Amino acid sequence: MTIVSNKKSTKPKEAKWMSPEDEYAIAKAMRAARDKSRGYAGFFEWSTDRDLEEQGVAGHLAAALDAKGAPSFSEIAIRGRGNDPPDLEAIDVNGKRVAIEVTELVDGKSIQAFKMGRHYDWAEWDRVKFLESITHLLKEKNSRFPKLKGGPYDGGYVIVVFTDEPELQRSKVESYLASHTFQGLTSVHRAILLLSYDPSIGQCPYFELV
Repeated sequence: MTIVSNKKSTKPKEAKWMSPEDEYAIAKAMRAARDKSRGYAGFFEWSTDRDLEEQGVAGHLAAALDAKGAPSFSEIAIRGRGNDPPDLEAIDVNGKRVAIEVTELVDGKSIQAFKMGRHYDWAEWDRVKFLESITHLLKEKNSRFPKLKGGPYDGGYVIVVFTDEPELQRSKVESYLASHTFQGLTSVHRAILLLSYDPSIGQCPYFELV
């Protein structure tokens, strides 16, 4: 008679060790991430993958919109290099496809200063510089509308500007944007500025620009 036992074996599983090739690949990826990381204004930064960075930005924005009960989007998908613009596509609350372009507001000189060891040489942002920089980014993305691939996007064309600039706190941005209207964005359905995480409100603040 054969007796079948349901008792699970207590014999420890054989450990699986990484091969030298695996260790080399991991070390190489870590060095690449370290070398590419800029250090400055990097809350949203995914050092080794720009596509994932853009998707992450859109994900932070969707969470912030949901938290406020504002019209949001879901099913955020990377289109990938060669299939852009747009950077991403998503589905809005009405089930329509949305084209999303993501762009960053950051001071290039401050990135270079950080890399040279001047870690607190932060960019200064007065109202004129801030509004002119945002306007430039929006107009640049507006001009890309005729080049959108994969359409039609019946949910519209959305531009997401994100920033982790240390001197652009929520209260300052709010005062800079007060009573200002961005003109000439004929192809943009919606434009939003997303700031990095603010612990005082438990999420990333955002501002509707268009």
